[in-house]
Amino acid sequence: MTSLPPHAPRRRGALLVLLCALAVSTVSAGSPAAPVDGRVIVLGFDGGDHRTARELMDGGQMPNLQALADAGTFAPLGTTFSAESPVAWCSLNTGQDPSYTGVPGFVGRVLTRGGERVRAGGMPGPAPAHQGREDRRVADMEAPAVIALLSRHDPLVVTAAAALVTALLFFGAFKVLLRMRAPLAGVLALILGGTGGFGARVAAGYVPEVVPDIVTNPTEVPAFWDAAAEAGVPTVVLDAAMSWDRPGSENLRLLAGLGLPDSRGSNGDWFIYTTDDLEMDRPPKGRAGLTAGTVFRVDWQKDAIETQVFGPRNFCEIDRIQGEIDALDEELSDNTLGWKEGERLRTAKTALVEELEALDDERVSLPLVIRRQGEDEVVVSIDGKGQVLGEGEWSDWYHLSFELNPLIKVHAVTRVNVMSLDEPLRLFVSMLESDPADPPFWQPISSPPGYSAELARALGTPFETFGWACITMPFKDDLIDPVMFMEDIEFTLKWREGLLVDALEKGDWRLLMSVFSTPDRVQHMMYQFYDPEHPMYDEEAASRRMTFFGEEIELREAIPAIYRQVDRLIGIVREALGPDDTLLICADHGFQSFRHQFHVNNWLAEKGYLVLREGVTSAYRRSLMYVDWSRTKAYALGLGMVYLNLEGREAQGIVKPEDAPALLAQIRRELLAATDPRPEFAGRRVVDEATILGEVHHGPFAHREGDLMIGFAPTYRVSWGTTLGDIRLKRTPDGRSVPGDVFQPNNKNWSGGHVSVAPANVAGIFASNRAIAGPNGAAPHLLDIAPTVLDLLGVAVPDEMQRAPLE
Repeated sequence: MTSLPPHAPRRRGALLVLLCALAVSTVSAGSPAAPVDGRVIVLGFDGGDHRTARELMDGGQMPNLQALADAGTFAPLGTTFSAESPVAWCSLNTGQDPSYTGVPGFVGRVLTRGGERVRAGGMPGPAPAHQGREDRRVADMEAPAVIALLSRHDPLVVTAAAALVTALLFFGAFKVLLRMRAPLAGVLALILGGTGGFGARVAAGYVPEVVPDIVTNPTEVPAFWDAAAEAGVPTVVLDAAMSWDRPGSENLRLLAGLGLPDSRGSNGDWFIYTTDDLEMDRPPKGRAGLTAGTVFRVDWQKDAIETQVFGPRNFCEIDRIQGEIDALDEELSDNTLGWKEGERLRTAKTALVEELEALDDERVSLPLVIRRQGEDEVVVSIDGKGQVLGEGEWSDWYHLSFELNPLIKVHAVTRVNVMSLDEPLRLFVSMLESDPADPPFWQPISSPPGYSAELARALGTPFETFGWACITMPFKDDLIDPVMFMEDIEFTLKWREGLLVDALEKGDWRLLMSVFSTPDRVQHMMYQFYDPEHPMYDEEAASRRMTFFGEEIELREAIPAIYRQVDRLIGIVREALGPDDTLLICADHGFQSFRHQFHVNNWLAEKGYLVLREGVTSAYRRSLMYVDWSRTKAYALGLGMVYLNLEGREAQGIVKPEDAPALLAQIRRELLAATDPRPEFAGRRVVDEATILGEVHHGPFAHREGDLMIGFAPTYRVSWGTTLGDIRLKRTPDGRSVPGDVFQPNNKNWSGGHVSVAPANVAGIFASNRAIAGPNGAAPHLLDIAPTVLDLLGVAVPDEMQRAPLE
């Protein structure tokens, strides 16, 4: 063995210390997993399930994902409490958990007192938690130039300025171009100036002061793309969830996704027009669908049906009438007003109030005409624009313009499907999407607002802009068939693929994120054909054949087929990668079959935590209004949340704050011990996790969450009724109502689920073309994505992000 000189150990020790110091400094600075001059592509798949992908990879059906696994990384991606899309995507986007993002779920609990929301001392009830609603002043919006000018200045000033500018322009034209004498030119210019001023005055009256009920985004923190763009990274984001209604950036071009309303300001209204004698409600009323949408009864008049398509409410007219009412109120407040004049003003106000109340239920409409053309076709015309369609055929886009007044219009696009021509006729009119070429200025769908029009020009066609794309709800309500649903899935996936390919070809970015929601939609609706043990499974129905992306499949193959399309998209992106580029594939959550409903409030009642009022005689499912709050300790609403009836928080709270930890621990123990008592499932474990959220979430918006989150075992989920706080009742022989059974089969087409399922049971996909490891060898979590992306770009990771970059 060669001996070392006496000073060698010291030098080697110093070298080791130096190397350790460099390593520490590199890690703390966020050592990039790729050169900082490389590009980063984040490909998101809503509902991309790790378990399902692994099975299909093993069967050779996802070769591109397998190639990433062989050369880089493929792993499960941990998700949030709860594994709901708005919660999970928001956390993935921001690197922060729901108690910091402010987005606890699709449905949350609100406390109200006297009709107003309060932080404490109110009665609990359900409300959307991934969206807000508020009125906003037009003057504060990024409106078109003319509307912005008219809204931000006094009408008298605008009138005078318009008159002066018009007069000067015409005087110059008459004097210089037509060589008129000054007196004549001046007279004509004054006349035309007055006309211009009058026009400006009229136009100013068309601009409402306020746009009511705008859908707002409750997200409280910025996303990783905001940090990248602020650092000068050219960034493109396509169809990102929870990204609308957020501040933009000079280097950011973003198309928003999940959370956006349709052009009516609604969450996906669709319509069915039918001659079915069993339908009684005619336009404009119609029969409300179980989940959404409206069914209208219509009739043939010889060879034609004439009806209407109903668009947005006319908030401009509502604003105008309200303004007149306010002006009358001001006049009526005059104590010197005479009796006759006061009576005249009160009569005028009564008429206006009645007109305003009528407008609340009215929609701006366009004519819809269905006309027979031979035996096998009809011409479907909306606002005079017709398309010839056969049975089962989808139309091309209809371009609609709903005029609120001469200055403000709502531009929308939609498609229709002739579901049946033989009696009864059934025509499906899909959601009225905001036209990406001309979206409403009060509800932008992209950042900057004109970016959506740029994308529409690039595609050469409009595209869907409603945040929940694909017609899941009419299929859930059993009003369309699965083939029609899958046709719509293919349509959505194709235009989103077009946006992705356009971005790859342009390459004018260093950060690209593109999200595809179709895997989620397919799994929600098609598990009934994929899972032979599902209560809705029918062998004949599962064997039904259809064409999907040019491939003949049976309905039982719909879920593998959408994963094959996921793999094809991955292949498109792989081909576009440069040697220094990094591809990150991620999902917000995975999936399970949803076979069994668990009525949480019934379970709480069974265990004595929730008590019904005496004398309840209803035989149906009922809400929290039937709860005896003086004896109730806990209740449930939303998608897996349990709340304590806490003293000082709930209006009639009885649980003292000091007793809350022990009570939550007790409820958790009993949930984890719960088993399915039905004979065919006796002894099966129901709950895999029960998380006391105060132990894991510590952010400023933790109050928006529940006290405990249930994490169900595979195939179990909260019941449909639990979401709204309902309790399932049954009638006793003596006429009383008591809580019914806790368990119930899921007999709806919505047959796959992830919400309220234990996060470990719905891990998403994570993959990369690079070898990437989680901390201490652990599987990555979606909170890791945001800091990792920034690290790869050489952008400083904000201190607010809760995890370090993946290595």
